[in-house]
Amino acid sequence: MFGTFQKRQKAKAGANAPKLHSIAAKMRERSFEGSFDIAGINYSFTYSPARAAVAGRKLELSGVFTVIDGRPNARVPPHSLNNVRAVLISAQGGIGAAPTRTNLPVDISTARPDLPIVESTGALSFCGALYFKLSSLDSRSLGVPADMSLLQLNVRLAPTDDTERNLQGVYSSLVDALYGKDADGRAAAAHVSALNKLLSAG
Repeated sequence: MFGTFQKRQKAKAGANAPKLHSIAAKMRERSFEGSFDIAGINYSFTYSPARAAVAGRKLELSGVFTVIDGRPNARVPPHSLNNVRAVLISAQGGIGAAPTRTNLPVDISTARPDLPIVESTGALSFCGALYFKLSSLDSRSLGVPADMSLLQLNVRLAPTDDTERNLQGVYSSLVDALYGKDADGRAAAAHVSALNKLLSAG
């Protein structure tokens, strides 16, 4: 009886927990780092992809998601979950200097013949932000008093070193291959292989 009552109380508390819908991060080396607030408490997090694959014509990452309680006197160790999946659902173009790309799409055309090629937003474009849908996270295991079962990870790509620039280039190429008008499975496989080499180099 007492055990059943405790389970009901925990379920009730879980149902009343605030829902976390999206979190923002920046690419830092091979990981994505950011923070979020719940009930006035700041939590920092890191998502570290370890493996990339193509699943259902979408880019899927798998890695470790770590959360750190930001209270100065909390003395709570970091909490981590392994094998957290992140499926790329959308991307946004960037502005500024484009990263190095090993292969550009064949079509480098402009809207009108009289426009210079630099006006093209197709083959010369690149990703400035990536939007991922995360697999359901066990918030209790992460020490976060919130529902994290349906969570979107929004990542800004603002490279500051060669590692980040190379990753931005590969992510951009994968978006071209998988999410463009005509998907190119062969190119996507080559870019996934390149991404896995970069992710495992750390």
